[in-house]
Amino acid sequence: MKPPKIVLLTDFSPVSKVAMKFALRMAAPLHAEFTVVSTVRVEGPSRANLKLKHIEKMLLQAAEEEGKELIKELRKEVKGEYKLGFQAIQGHTVAEVIKAYTQKHPTNMVVMGSRGASTLKKARMGGTTVSVIDDCEVPVMAIPEHAQYSNLQKIVYASDLKNVAKELEILIEFATIFGSHIHMIHVTPAIDKKAEAAHLEIEEIIRKTKYSKLDFKVIIDDNIPSAIDQFIKESNAELLTTFTHHLSLFEKLFARSVTRTLAYLGTIPLLALKRK
Repeated sequence: MKPPKIVLLTDFSPVSKVAMKFALRMAAPLHAEFTVVSTVRVEGPSRANLKLKHIEKMLLQAAEEEGKELIKELRKEVKGEYKLGFQAIQGHTVAEVIKAYTQKHPTNMVVMGSRGASTLKKARMGGTTVSVIDDCEVPVMAIPEHAQYSNLQKIVYASDLKNVAKELEILIEFATIFGSHIHMIHVTPAIDKKAEAAHLEIEEIIRKTKYSKLDFKVIIDDNIPSAIDQFIKESNAELLTTFTHHLSLFEKLFARSVTRTLAYLGTIPLLALKRK
């Protein structure tokens, strides 16, 4: 297995430091290569303005200096044989910077901090975490502010039962690294004959995986995010995984995405993988 390449997002806040330390403890034993990325944003009518260019240069230099101190702090707290670098990048939004960075540099995962959002914020296009999940083609792990790494022994896989075989293949590869037990769940308002047939097909797919630490449960509930959150609490899970897709403008405007809602709930780390 090649050492994974992981991007850690930071705004130098306590929440982002929690996420970075979580990621380091998770992947340092794998000799991962980490790049801490900070976005420097300069507002103004034109970047050609000499004053703005000077401000941008100063902000980038300040970020680089702060980044050096951050690297020292992380190295001191999390020991191990791993690579850790820092980059300050000018950009309009974090999502745009990370999308461009991961398109140019091989990246296995992006890790960032997350915190709950207000009802008003949920009604809009979404916060930074959701924007990165929406725009980034690589897996994004969102770490809530009080998370502590504990070996990922229990993973919840919330499935809509689409493309299950491929998704399980990807998830089992990840779970095998940590020896994790996968609790696959599907939340539905009701069970009909079509759903029953689909569930029998899923059971056969699970059997063929031959992954012993895997079970499947159907939950009857009208509120999908709430049901998933309740299962997480009952199972004492340490990571939630979902597969998401590119949202339409309608979906973005009206937050019609379970993954987006779960990112806001933020009770445990969320690993969002883009469905191809």
